[in-house]
Amino acid sequence: EEKPLEGDSLQTLISALDATTESLSHDLKAVVEPFRNQQPETGMLRQLIAALTKARQDKTGDLEALNKQLLSMAAGNSNSAELREFAGQYKNIFDEQFIGERIPPALGLSTPEILAKQNKVFHMTAREMGAAMLQDWRKVSKDAATYDEAFDRKLEETAAMLVYPQAQEKLSITGHLWAHLTNMYMLVVRSLKELIDKTTLSWNLGDVTIVGGNLCNAAAREARETFMSGASQKGAAIFEFGIRWLLGKHMEVVHDLTMSMPRHDAYSKDQNFVKELKKAEKSFIDEWAENFRDDFYSHLRMSTMNVQQARIMGALHDMEGMTTKSALRYELTDCSNINRASKRDRESFPACKCSNINHRVFCGTEEVAGRKFDALQTKNLPQCTYSLPYCAAEASQHDLNGLATILNPNPAKKFYLPKKINGSPVLVKEGSFWRATGSKKTAGTVGLGFRQSMDINDFVDEKVKSMVRWGAKVEGVDGEYDEWIAVNGCDTLYKDLVDSAVDLLTLHIGSKMYDMLYEPKHAIRKNPEFARNVFEKMKGEKNDAFLGTAFPSLGQRKAVETEISRQEAEITEMAASLEQFKLALEKA
Repeated sequence: EEKPLEGDSLQTLISALDATTESLSHDLKAVVEPFRNQQPETGMLRQLIAALTKARQDKTGDLEALNKQLLSMAAGNSNSAELREFAGQYKNIFDEQFIGERIPPALGLSTPEILAKQNKVFHMTAREMGAAMLQDWRKVSKDAATYDEAFDRKLEETAAMLVYPQAQEKLSITGHLWAHLTNMYMLVVRSLKELIDKTTLSWNLGDVTIVGGNLCNAAAREARETFMSGASQKGAAIFEFGIRWLLGKHMEVVHDLTMSMPRHDAYSKDQNFVKELKKAEKSFIDEWAENFRDDFYSHLRMSTMNVQQARIMGALHDMEGMTTKSALRYELTDCSNINRASKRDRESFPACKCSNINHRVFCGTEEVAGRKFDALQTKNLPQCTYSLPYCAAEASQHDLNGLATILNPNPAKKFYLPKKINGSPVLVKEGSFWRATGSKKTAGTVGLGFRQSMDINDFVDEKVKSMVRWGAKVEGVDGEYDEWIAVNGCDTLYKDLVDSAVDLLTLHIGSKMYDMLYEPKHAIRKNPEFARNVFEKMKGEKNDAFLGTAFPSLGQRKAVETEISRQEAEITEMAASLEQFKLALEKA
């Protein structure tokens, strides 16, 4: 049974209603206002208490939602701090997309959602990557001077040559695709040997001195000019495009993952923020691609500068396995550790002997002991500190001898021609030239083959310097021996330089691609400065206050914190009013 309020209960109700009039809580006023002009009775009071209780519960739910939202938002109590925190999140996703040690940490996205975004851009084998890259390359370069359909197809061909397991799998981790691209580049560079024109057209423009033309100098100049143009230039253009293409795809995945995070929802809707981020992403790609391009051209210029490099590379390869090879440290625990040595019949190690009775012990090129020796005492000799002892009749050629010999500044290599074949003359001297005439015994052959030494069977590879055709003259004779003539080899220098330059560039481009990922200061992946660089590129010259104007999405955390404080104050005032209305009801 409802009763009218009177006396003390009525006075308590009036005081509570008056208090809400002065309250700063708009929500509290909105709940109370409909009851203000109703008859003051217990039924009205019960309805007011119920409405206020429900409003307070709704407010509490809203507050929980705001606190949950705050936990998922970028940290930082200023616009700059918030942007810096965003850059850190961007870097974490950037690195994991490249490395693939774990799923990129796009907080708030499920693993299937993350994988779907990766696969939308990548999810390709090495061959599919090569085809996709070439398709985009043709769109932008078909009208350019660097476009060459036949050359470009080599990239697709080399992609098909990659048969290791990862190359056959559809992968979406950028690091795997970068390795594929590196291998493709190395194969394409190696193919330049077949694509660079080795027909020298302008040697007559070489250095001409008071005593005539310098063939070696002309060959070196021609090799450099040829290597710096043509196929090398086309390679530089498509290689730079490939770097931009792959890193652009990488940035596309990172951008999508980062901006799809729930905590970054406001940023993704901020057109200025998105525009500035994409601008920063492009600047990173430009820096990395230009670094590669400048290094590539620099190496093109250097690749043909050392006129001995072809022979140096061969000598370095041949140095492996030499008996005099230097060693920083080595251990002797048995006589068999020493080349051609064995243990003595009645004595144990370190008592050793050379297996051949005519052998002595050498370290490097110096004799250090006779046939019988103490291995440990020998090891402690200064001559053997960095050279492993060995047994021999005489000292072996030092492992650096071959290299030292070819470091002669004169790059001309001698080739030899026999004056006679099977006792019959095949060369006739005509002034300062020799004419290859042949003989009855050489009938059926086309010419006289060059030899690498004065050994009739030591033929020069046809690809290097094959022969002098019968009837042709040989000029530039460098020396004359009883049965042989020596011919200056400058005419092979051009091919040597071009071929070895290709070899050097093949090795370098592989090293450069890995250096771009791992070098300490400007590494693409796991660069400790990357987050700071993202922040600096987006912030520019803006101060903290102007950041909020430039990017309205910044400061969302502060806005949520302010709203939380307001909601808490509303709930507190509702709770106080609710207690007064309940007191009025109790008194009634």
